[in-house]
Amino acid sequence: MAIVLVQPGFFPDFVDFVAMRGIHLQAIIFGWLSMALMGAMYHIIPRIVQHDLYSKKLGNLHYYLMHVGIATVVVTLLMGFNTGREYLEPVLFVNVAVVIIWLVFFINILMTVIKGHVPGFSAALNFMLLSILYLGINYLWANFGFWTGVRDNLSIWTFAHNAVNGWFMFALVGIFYYMIPRMTGLQGKDAPYPHFLSKIHFFAVCVFIPPSVLHHLLYNEAPVNNFWKAAGEWTSVGMLIPTFIWFYIVAVSIKNSKKPLGVPGKFVVATMAFYLANCLQGSAQSIRFINDFTHATQWVVGHAHLALFGFISFGVFGFIYWILQQYYGSDSYSTNFGNSHFWLSLVGFLGMFIPLTIAGLIEGSMRGTHDFYAIREAIQPYLLTRGVFGGVSLIAFIVFAMNIWKVINKAKKNNFEPINKDEHGAYLDKAN
Repeated sequence: MAIVLVQPGFFPDFVDFVAMRGIHLQAIIFGWLSMALMGAMYHIIPRIVQHDLYSKKLGNLHYYLMHVGIATVVVTLLMGFNTGREYLEPVLFVNVAVVIIWLVFFINILMTVIKGHVPGFSAALNFMLLSILYLGINYLWANFGFWTGVRDNLSIWTFAHNAVNGWFMFALVGIFYYMIPRMTGLQGKDAPYPHFLSKIHFFAVCVFIPPSVLHHLLYNEAPVNNFWKAAGEWTSVGMLIPTFIWFYIVAVSIKNSKKPLGVPGKFVVATMAFYLANCLQGSAQSIRFINDFTHATQWVVGHAHLALFGFISFGVFGFIYWILQQYYGSDSYSTNFGNSHFWLSLVGFLGMFIPLTIAGLIEGSMRGTHDFYAIREAIQPYLLTRGVFGGVSLIAFIVFAMNIWKVINKAKKNNFEPINKDEHGAYLDKAN
Protein backbone atom coordinates (compact mmCIF):
# COMPACT_ATOMS: atom_id res chain seq x y z
CA MET A 1 0.00 0.00 0.00
CA ALA A 2 2.86 2.36 0.76
CA ILE A 3 4.30 1.66 -2.70
CA VAL A 4 0.92 2.24 -4.39
CA LEU A 5 0.62 5.66 -2.75
CA VAL A 6 3.81 6.85 -4.46
CA GLN A 7 3.63 4.69 -7.62
CA PRO A 8 -0.05 3.96 -8.39
CA GLY A 9 0.62 1.73 -11.43
CA PHE A 10 3.28 -0.42 -9.79
CA PHE A 11 0.96 -3.42 -9.19
CA PRO A 12 -1.66 -5.00 -11.50
CA ASP A 13 -5.18 -3.54 -11.35
CA PHE A 14 -6.55 -6.46 -9.35
CA VAL A 15 -4.44 -5.34 -6.36
CA ASP A 16 -7.19 -3.07 -5.08
CA PHE A 17 -6.04 -0.48 -2.54
CA VAL A 18 -9.42 -0.30 -0.77
CA ALA A 19 -9.55 -4.09 -0.30
CA MET A 20 -5.89 -4.20 0.76
CA ARG A 21 -6.45 -1.49 3.37
CA GLY A 22 -9.43 -3.33 4.86
CA ILE A 23 -7.47 -6.60 4.98
CA HIS A 24 -4.49 -4.78 6.52
CA LEU A 25 -6.65 -3.36 9.32
CA GLN A 26 -8.56 -6.57 10.04
CA ALA A 27 -5.43 -8.74 9.94
CA ILE A 28 -3.70 -6.45 12.44
CA ILE A 29 -6.73 -6.17 14.73
CA PHE A 30 -7.78 -9.84 14.77
CA GLY A 31 -5.06 -11.88 13.07
CA TRP A 32 -2.02 -10.46 14.83
CA LEU A 33 -2.72 -8.50 18.00
CA SER A 34 -5.94 -10.20 19.15
CA MET A 35 -4.49 -13.70 18.68
CA ALA A 36 -1.32 -12.75 20.57
CA LEU A 37 -3.20 -11.12 23.46
CA MET A 38 -5.74 -13.95 23.71
CA GLY A 39 -2.88 -16.47 23.77
CA ALA A 40 -1.27 -14.52 26.61
CA MET A 41 -4.52 -14.57 28.58
CA TYR A 42 -4.87 -18.34 28.14
CA HIS A 43 -1.47 -18.64 29.82
CA ILE A 44 -1.85 -16.00 32.52
CA ILE A 45 -5.43 -16.10 33.80
CA PRO A 46 -5.42 -19.80 34.91
CA ARG A 47 -2.21 -19.04 36.85
CA ILE A 48 -3.70 -16.00 38.59
CA VAL A 49 -6.81 -17.93 39.72
CA GLN A 50 -4.84 -21.19 40.20
CA HIS A 51 -7.28 -23.28 38.20
CA ASP A 52 -7.08 -25.18 34.91
CA LEU A 53 -8.66 -23.59 31.87
CA TYR A 54 -12.39 -24.38 31.99
CA SER A 55 -12.34 -26.16 28.63
CA LYS A 56 -9.34 -26.98 26.48
CA LYS A 57 -11.77 -28.06 23.74
CA LEU A 58 -13.33 -24.60 23.70
CA GLY A 59 -9.83 -23.10 23.67
CA ASN A 60 -8.84 -25.17 20.64
CA LEU A 61 -12.17 -24.41 18.95
CA HIS A 62 -11.53 -20.71 19.52
CA TYR A 63 -8.05 -21.05 17.99
CA TYR A 64 -9.28 -22.66 14.76
CA LEU A 65 -12.30 -20.36 14.47
CA MET A 66 -9.97 -17.33 14.59
CA HIS A 67 -8.15 -18.68 11.52
CA VAL A 68 -11.40 -19.39 9.68
CA GLY A 69 -12.63 -15.90 10.58
CA ILE A 70 -9.54 -14.13 9.23
CA ALA A 71 -9.60 -16.20 6.02
CA THR A 72 -13.29 -15.33 5.53
CA VAL A 73 -12.59 -11.63 6.01
CA VAL A 74 -9.78 -11.72 3.42
CA VAL A 75 -11.85 -13.61 0.85
CA THR A 76 -14.97 -11.45 1.23
CA LEU A 77 -13.04 -8.18 1.04
CA LEU A 78 -11.17 -9.35 -2.07
CA MET A 79 -14.56 -10.25 -3.60
CA GLY A 80 -15.74 -6.69 -3.02
CA PHE A 81 -18.04 -7.32 -0.05
CA ASN A 82 -17.34 -4.20 2.00
CA THR A 83 -19.58 -2.11 4.26
CA GLY A 84 -17.59 1.04 3.44
CA ARG A 85 -17.19 1.76 7.17
CA GLU A 86 -13.58 2.32 8.17
CA TYR A 87 -12.27 -0.34 10.59
CA LEU A 88 -15.63 -2.11 10.22
CA GLU A 89 -15.35 -3.29 6.63
CA PRO A 90 -16.57 -6.93 7.06
CA VAL A 91 -20.21 -7.60 6.14
CA LEU A 92 -23.00 -8.70 8.49
CA PHE A 93 -22.62 -12.50 8.41
CA VAL A 94 -18.90 -12.11 9.19
CA ASN A 95 -19.77 -9.83 12.12
CA VAL A 96 -22.16 -12.46 13.49
CA ALA A 97 -19.37 -15.05 13.26
CA VAL A 98 -16.97 -12.73 15.11
CA VAL A 99 -19.47 -12.33 17.96
CA ILE A 100 -19.83 -16.12 18.23
CA ILE A 101 -16.03 -16.52 18.32
CA TRP A 102 -15.82 -13.86 21.03
CA LEU A 103 -18.50 -15.65 23.08
CA VAL A 104 -16.52 -18.92 22.93
CA PHE A 105 -13.46 -17.07 24.27
CA PHE A 106 -15.37 -15.03 26.87
CA ILE A 107 -17.31 -18.00 28.30
CA ASN A 108 -14.13 -20.08 28.60
CA ILE A 109 -12.24 -17.34 30.45
CA LEU A 110 -15.23 -16.35 32.63
CA MET A 111 -15.87 -19.93 33.75
CA THR A 112 -12.16 -20.38 34.50
CA VAL A 113 -12.29 -17.33 36.78
CA ILE A 114 -15.57 -18.39 38.43
CA LYS A 115 -14.23 -21.87 39.21
CA GLY A 116 -10.83 -20.58 40.35
CA HIS A 117 -9.67 -18.60 43.36
CA VAL A 118 -9.85 -14.88 42.66
CA PRO A 119 -7.28 -12.95 44.70
CA GLY A 120 -8.18 -9.60 46.31
CA PHE A 121 -7.58 -6.76 43.88
CA SER A 122 -5.55 -8.10 41.01
CA ALA A 123 -4.66 -5.35 38.53
CA ALA A 124 -3.53 -7.97 36.01
CA LEU A 125 -6.81 -9.92 36.17
CA ASN A 126 -9.03 -6.83 36.31
CA PHE A 127 -7.44 -5.22 33.27
CA MET A 128 -7.59 -8.42 31.21
CA LEU A 129 -11.24 -9.16 32.08
CA LEU A 130 -12.22 -5.56 31.35
CA SER A 131 -10.41 -5.75 28.01
CA ILE A 132 -12.45 -8.82 26.98
CA LEU A 133 -15.69 -7.08 27.94
CA TYR A 134 -14.63 -3.96 26.04
CA LEU A 135 -13.94 -6.02 22.92
CA GLY A 136 -17.38 -7.66 22.93
CA ILE A 137 -19.48 -4.63 23.90
CA ASN A 138 -17.54 -2.40 21.53
CA TYR A 139 -18.02 -4.78 18.59
CA LEU A 140 -21.75 -5.20 19.25
CA TRP A 141 -22.25 -1.44 19.64
CA ALA A 142 -20.48 -0.60 16.38
CA ASN A 143 -21.83 -3.37 14.14
CA PHE A 144 -25.36 -4.03 15.36
CA GLY A 145 -26.56 -0.58 16.41
CA PHE A 146 -27.72 0.35 12.89
CA TRP A 147 -26.82 3.97 13.49
CA THR A 148 -27.15 6.73 10.90
CA GLY A 149 -25.50 10.09 10.31
CA VAL A 150 -23.24 11.47 12.99
CA ARG A 151 -24.18 8.61 15.35
CA ASP A 152 -22.84 6.14 12.82
CA ASN A 153 -19.64 8.19 12.53
CA LEU A 154 -19.33 8.17 16.30
CA SER A 155 -19.93 4.40 16.47
CA ILE A 156 -17.13 3.85 13.93
CA TRP A 157 -14.67 5.92 15.92
CA THR A 158 -15.86 4.43 19.19
CA PHE A 159 -14.85 1.05 17.80
CA ALA A 160 -11.51 2.30 16.43
CA HIS A 161 -10.63 4.13 19.63
CA ASN A 162 -11.76 1.38 22.00
CA ALA A 163 -10.14 -1.37 19.95
CA VAL A 164 -6.84 0.32 20.79
CA ASN A 165 -7.53 1.67 24.28
CA GLY A 166 -10.29 -0.61 25.54
CA TRP A 167 -9.08 -3.93 24.09
CA PHE A 168 -5.40 -3.78 23.13
CA MET A 169 -4.18 -1.38 25.81
CA PHE A 170 -6.18 -2.89 28.70
CA ALA A 171 -5.07 -6.38 27.67
CA LEU A 172 -1.39 -5.43 27.39
CA VAL A 173 -1.50 -3.51 30.69
CA GLY A 174 -2.92 -6.58 32.43
CA ILE A 175 -0.27 -8.81 30.82
CA PHE A 176 2.48 -6.45 31.97
CA TYR A 177 1.12 -6.34 35.53
CA TYR A 178 1.62 -10.11 35.56
CA MET A 179 4.85 -10.30 33.56
CA ILE A 180 6.94 -7.37 34.82
CA PRO A 181 7.21 -8.50 38.49
CA ARG A 182 8.28 -11.97 37.34
CA MET A 183 10.64 -10.65 34.69
CA THR A 184 12.34 -8.35 37.21
CA GLY A 185 12.20 -10.67 40.24
CA LEU A 186 10.13 -8.10 42.17
CA GLN A 187 7.12 -10.17 43.12
CA GLY A 188 5.01 -9.74 46.23
CA LYS A 189 6.53 -7.63 48.98
CA ASP A 190 9.44 -6.67 46.75
CA ALA A 191 7.17 -4.59 44.46
CA PRO A 192 8.91 -1.19 44.11
CA TYR A 193 5.67 0.84 44.00
CA PRO A 194 2.68 1.20 46.38
CA HIS A 195 -0.19 -1.04 45.28
CA PHE A 196 -2.78 1.72 45.63
CA LEU A 197 -1.28 3.21 42.45
CA SER A 198 -2.49 0.22 40.43
CA LYS A 199 -6.01 0.79 41.81
CA ILE A 200 -5.92 4.48 40.83
CA HIS A 201 -4.61 3.43 37.41
CA PHE A 202 -7.47 0.98 36.88
CA PHE A 203 -10.31 3.26 37.96
CA ALA A 204 -8.83 6.31 36.21
CA VAL A 205 -8.91 4.64 32.79
CA CYS A 206 -12.46 3.43 33.49
CA VAL A 207 -13.47 7.08 33.96
CA PHE A 208 -11.46 8.76 31.20
CA ILE A 209 -11.58 6.33 28.27
CA PRO A 210 -15.34 6.13 27.42
CA PRO A 211 -15.94 9.87 26.78
CA SER A 212 -12.52 10.42 25.22
CA VAL A 213 -13.72 8.74 21.98
CA LEU A 214 -15.37 12.07 21.16
CA HIS A 215 -11.98 13.53 20.30
CA HIS A 216 -12.36 11.91 16.87
CA LEU A 217 -15.18 14.37 16.06
CA LEU A 218 -13.56 17.64 17.12
CA TYR A 219 -13.15 19.08 13.63
CA ASN A 220 -15.30 22.13 12.87
CA GLU A 221 -17.58 20.38 10.38
CA ALA A 222 -18.59 17.64 12.85
CA PRO A 223 -22.21 18.28 13.94
CA VAL A 224 -21.53 17.56 17.60
CA ASN A 225 -22.55 19.76 20.53
CA ASN A 226 -19.66 21.84 21.90
CA PHE A 227 -20.18 20.37 25.38
CA TRP A 228 -19.42 16.88 24.08
CA LYS A 229 -16.48 18.12 22.06
CA ALA A 230 -15.09 19.64 25.25
CA ALA A 231 -15.75 16.37 27.10
CA GLY A 232 -13.77 14.46 24.46
CA GLU A 233 -11.03 17.09 24.54
CA TRP A 234 -10.38 17.19 28.26
CA THR A 235 -10.95 13.54 29.14
CA SER A 236 -8.30 12.82 26.48
CA VAL A 237 -5.93 15.17 28.28
CA GLY A 238 -7.03 13.56 31.57
CA MET A 239 -5.79 10.21 30.25
CA LEU A 240 -2.29 11.48 30.99
CA ILE A 241 -2.97 10.76 34.69
CA PRO A 242 -3.18 6.94 34.31
CA THR A 243 -0.53 7.15 31.58
CA PHE A 244 2.10 8.56 33.93
CA ILE A 245 1.06 6.19 36.75
CA TRP A 246 1.61 3.11 34.57
CA PHE A 247 4.80 4.51 33.06
CA TYR A 248 6.13 5.10 36.60
CA ILE A 249 5.17 1.59 37.76
CA VAL A 250 6.95 -0.13 34.87
CA ALA A 251 9.93 2.26 34.85
CA VAL A 252 10.66 1.87 38.58
CA SER A 253 10.30 -1.93 38.25
CA ILE A 254 12.79 -2.02 35.37
CA LYS A 255 15.18 0.27 37.28
CA ASN A 256 15.13 -1.97 40.38
CA SER A 257 15.19 -5.28 38.51
CA LYS A 258 16.98 -8.13 40.26
CA LYS A 259 17.34 -10.10 37.02
CA PRO A 260 18.97 -9.48 33.63
CA LEU A 261 16.17 -8.43 31.27
CA GLY A 262 17.67 -9.53 27.93
CA VAL A 263 15.70 -9.29 24.69
CA PRO A 264 12.25 -9.11 26.38
CA GLY A 265 13.50 -6.16 28.44
CA LYS A 266 14.57 -4.25 25.31
CA PHE A 267 11.09 -4.55 23.88
CA VAL A 268 9.47 -3.57 27.19
CA VAL A 269 11.59 -0.41 27.48
CA ALA A 270 10.79 0.55 23.87
CA THR A 271 7.10 -0.20 24.43
CA MET A 272 6.89 2.13 27.40
CA ALA A 273 8.75 4.91 25.55
CA PHE A 274 6.35 4.59 22.62
CA TYR A 275 3.36 4.33 24.97
CA LEU A 276 4.29 7.62 26.60
CA ALA A 277 4.88 9.25 23.21
CA ASN A 278 1.56 7.88 21.93
CA CYS A 279 -0.42 9.25 24.88
CA LEU A 280 1.31 12.63 24.80
CA GLN A 281 0.67 12.92 21.06
CA GLY A 282 -2.94 11.70 21.39
CA SER A 283 -3.71 14.13 24.19
CA ALA A 284 -2.08 16.98 22.27
CA GLN A 285 -4.03 16.37 19.08
CA SER A 286 -7.23 16.19 21.15
CA ILE A 287 -6.89 19.90 21.89
CA ARG A 288 -9.01 21.60 19.27
CA PHE A 289 -6.59 24.12 17.78
CA ILE A 290 -3.99 21.34 17.36
CA ASN A 291 -6.67 19.02 15.99
CA ASP A 292 -7.62 21.63 13.39
CA PHE A 293 -4.01 21.59 12.17
CA THR A 294 -3.40 17.82 12.17
CA HIS A 295 -6.86 16.45 11.23
CA ALA A 296 -6.95 14.35 8.03
CA THR A 297 -3.17 14.53 7.53
CA GLN A 298 -0.39 11.93 7.53
CA TRP A 299 0.21 12.92 11.19
CA VAL A 300 -2.86 10.81 12.08
CA VAL A 301 -1.53 7.85 10.07
CA GLY A 302 1.75 8.13 11.97
CA HIS A 303 -0.14 8.26 15.27
CA ALA A 304 -2.08 5.08 14.39
CA HIS A 305 1.18 3.24 13.66
CA LEU A 306 2.72 4.60 16.86
CA ALA A 307 -0.15 2.99 18.81
CA LEU A 308 -0.42 -0.38 17.06
CA PHE A 309 3.20 -0.97 16.02
CA GLY A 310 5.35 1.09 18.37
CA PHE A 311 3.30 0.57 21.53
CA ILE A 312 1.20 -2.61 21.36
CA SER A 313 3.28 -4.73 18.96
CA PHE A 314 6.58 -4.05 20.74
CA GLY A 315 4.87 -5.05 24.00
CA VAL A 316 3.57 -8.26 22.42
CA PHE A 317 7.07 -9.06 21.11
CA GLY A 318 8.44 -8.62 24.64
CA PHE A 319 5.82 -10.95 26.10
CA ILE A 320 6.37 -13.63 23.45
CA TYR A 321 10.13 -13.71 24.06
CA TRP A 322 9.53 -13.83 27.83
CA ILE A 323 6.97 -16.65 27.59
CA LEU A 324 9.33 -18.70 25.42
CA GLN A 325 11.85 -18.50 28.26
CA GLN A 326 9.21 -19.67 30.74
CA TYR A 327 8.27 -22.69 28.64
CA TYR A 328 11.56 -23.70 27.03
CA GLY A 329 14.33 -22.15 29.13
CA SER A 330 16.54 -19.06 28.86
CA ASP A 331 18.34 -20.32 25.74
CA SER A 332 15.11 -21.20 23.91
CA TYR A 333 15.50 -18.60 21.17
CA SER A 334 18.49 -17.11 19.36
CA THR A 335 19.59 -13.99 21.23
CA ASN A 336 21.31 -12.73 18.08
CA PHE A 337 18.08 -13.14 16.11
CA GLY A 338 16.16 -11.50 18.95
CA ASN A 339 18.48 -8.48 19.03
CA SER A 340 18.38 -8.22 15.22
CA HIS A 341 14.59 -8.34 15.37
CA PHE A 342 14.56 -5.55 17.95
CA TRP A 343 16.87 -3.17 16.08
CA LEU A 344 15.28 -3.82 12.69
CA SER A 345 11.84 -3.20 14.22
CA LEU A 346 13.02 -0.04 15.93
CA VAL A 347 14.67 1.38 12.80
CA GLY A 348 11.79 0.26 10.57
CA PHE A 349 9.13 1.76 12.82
CA LEU A 350 10.90 5.08 13.37
CA GLY A 351 11.62 5.26 9.65
CA MET A 352 7.86 5.11 9.04
CA PHE A 353 6.63 7.18 11.96
CA ILE A 354 8.96 10.20 11.69
CA PRO A 355 8.38 10.86 7.93
CA LEU A 356 4.62 10.48 8.37
CA THR A 357 4.66 12.99 11.24
CA ILE A 358 6.70 15.47 9.20
CA ALA A 359 4.41 14.98 6.20
CA GLY A 360 1.40 15.68 8.43
CA LEU A 361 2.91 18.94 9.65
CA ILE A 362 3.61 19.97 6.04
CA GLU A 363 0.03 19.16 5.04
CA GLY A 364 -1.37 21.13 7.96
CA SER A 365 0.77 24.17 7.16
CA MET A 366 -0.14 24.13 3.43
CA ARG A 367 -3.86 23.49 3.84
CA GLY A 368 -5.98 26.41 2.70
CA THR A 369 -3.14 28.04 0.75
CA HIS A 370 -2.22 25.28 -1.72
CA ASP A 371 -4.24 22.81 -3.76
CA PHE A 372 -4.27 19.03 -3.27
CA TYR A 373 -1.68 18.36 -5.97
CA ALA A 374 0.85 20.84 -4.58
CA ILE A 375 0.49 19.34 -1.11
CA ARG A 376 0.82 15.83 -2.53
CA GLU A 377 4.02 16.73 -4.35
CA ALA A 378 5.47 18.31 -1.19
CA ILE A 379 4.96 15.18 0.93
CA GLN A 380 5.91 12.65 -1.78
CA PRO A 381 9.51 12.12 -0.50
CA TYR A 382 8.21 11.37 2.99
CA LEU A 383 5.72 8.82 1.67
CA LEU A 384 8.51 7.17 -0.31
CA THR A 385 10.68 7.03 2.85
CA ARG A 386 7.78 5.43 4.73
CA GLY A 387 7.59 2.74 2.06
CA VAL A 388 11.31 1.98 2.25
CA PHE A 389 11.31 1.63 6.02
CA GLY A 390 8.10 -0.38 5.85
CA GLY A 391 10.28 -2.87 3.98
CA VAL A 392 12.74 -2.84 6.89
CA SER A 393 9.83 -3.60 9.26
CA LEU A 394 8.83 -6.51 7.03
CA ILE A 395 12.37 -7.92 7.27
CA ALA A 396 12.13 -7.56 11.06
CA PHE A 397 8.96 -9.65 11.13
CA ILE A 398 10.60 -12.32 8.98
CA VAL A 399 13.54 -12.50 11.43
CA PHE A 400 11.02 -12.77 14.30
CA ALA A 401 9.13 -15.58 12.55
CA MET A 402 12.39 -17.45 11.88
CA ASN A 403 13.34 -17.16 15.55
CA ILE A 404 9.98 -18.55 16.71
CA TRP A 405 10.20 -21.35 14.14
CA LYS A 406 13.63 -22.34 15.48
CA VAL A 407 12.21 -22.58 19.02
CA ILE A 408 9.26 -24.76 17.97
CA ASN A 409 11.38 -26.94 15.69
CA LYS A 410 13.99 -27.50 18.41
CA ALA A 411 11.28 -28.42 20.93
CA LYS A 412 9.67 -30.90 18.54
CA LYS A 413 13.00 -32.57 17.76
CA ASN A 414 13.72 -32.96 21.46
CA ASN A 415 10.14 -34.08 22.26
CA PHE A 416 10.07 -31.31 24.84
CA GLU A 417 6.97 -30.86 27.00
CA PRO A 418 6.96 -27.87 29.38
CA ILE A 419 6.23 -28.59 33.05
CA ASN A 420 3.52 -26.15 34.12
CA LYS A 421 2.66 -27.43 37.61
CA ASP A 422 4.46 -28.53 40.76
CA GLU A 423 3.90 -31.83 42.56
CA HIS A 424 0.86 -30.36 44.37
CA GLY A 425 -0.86 -29.33 41.13
CA ALA A 426 -0.18 -25.62 41.56
CA TYR A 427 0.85 -23.64 38.49
CA LEU A 428 4.50 -22.71 38.19
CA ASP A 429 5.49 -19.23 37.08
CA LYS A 430 8.53 -20.77 35.42
CA ALA A 431 8.76 -24.23 33.91
CA ASN A 432 11.43 -26.55 35.33
